Amino acid sequence: MRSPAPSGASLPLRRGFTLIELLVVIAIIAILAGMLLPALAKAKDKGQAAACLSNTKQIGLAIQMYADDNRGIFPNQWWAVGPYRNSRGKNCGGEWLRTPASTLSNYTGAPKVWVCPKKLRGLTYKTEPGSFDPSITGFLSYGFNYLGVFGGDGGKTFKESSVSRPTEMVAVTEVNGTDDPKQIGGGIGNEKADAAWLDGYWAGGSFPQQTQPRGNQNFRFQSQMRKHNLRVNIVYVDGHSAGTKPSQLIWGQWYGVFSGTVIPNSAGKRWDGPVSNAALDKSEIPPN
Repeated sequence: MRSPAPSGASLPLRRGFTLIELLVVIAIIAILAGMLLPALAKAKDKGQAAACLSNTKQIGLAIQMYADDNRGIFPNQWWAVGPYRNSRGKNCGGEWLRTPASTLSNYTGAPKVWVCPKKLRGLTYKTEPGSFDPSITGFLSYGFNYLGVFGGDGGKTFKESSVSRPTEMVAVTEVNGTDDPKQIGGGIGNEKADAAWLDGYWAGGSFPQQTQPRGNQNFRFQSQMRKHNLRVNIVYVDGHSAGTKPSQLIWGQWYGVFSGTVIPNSAGKRWDGPVSNAALDKSEIPPN
């Protein structure tokens, strides 16, 4: 049997970490965190891009179902002079009601399909605090090709069968703008809160007329905020969706013109001319 320690004998002291050792451990943790955080951010961005692509696939399917129910004709709704008011009696954006988005909601279901999970445009508006959906805010994360598909104020009807390359022609794509109803165009409808109309005003004042990474109309599409690894998700006329860099698109994919030289009524754009460049791909300009 072990005899007890003599009275008055001191027990051995337990040695703790020194200050230097603690600092080394903290430094190692910081280095590991610094290495891990970019990977986590990249994984998060990939997840958001996949969720956004899922949204565009639902939108593409909705357009096809609408066309099937309407003799092949695509939905059409044009801009009108604001101000706009929502069901709460508040000033809001006009993109929900004055584009085909509200009509297509009968096929897409919940309005939040029009909100990109990275951009989040459509969840808020400056009129009141809180989180809502595009049917209340009036804003969208996705915009419509009014140059060759959705007709605009010309009143024309569009069918997939009317174009030679429906797998290449753009129908709907990601866009960005403010969520401030006060920035809606008073007489022309082409201010920084009017992003979902990719029309002649946008085309005439964006690339190549404006080649530098700055605001103007480029912010709607070419230099829009919160791209997915420099890419945006696009719905094509045949209904399929894919991510691409804006600079990889040509103007013929917007106008539905794939031959000749200059596109008629396009401010001198060539059908095979690029819609953007690498500098604008990398640029993300807040439309404030």
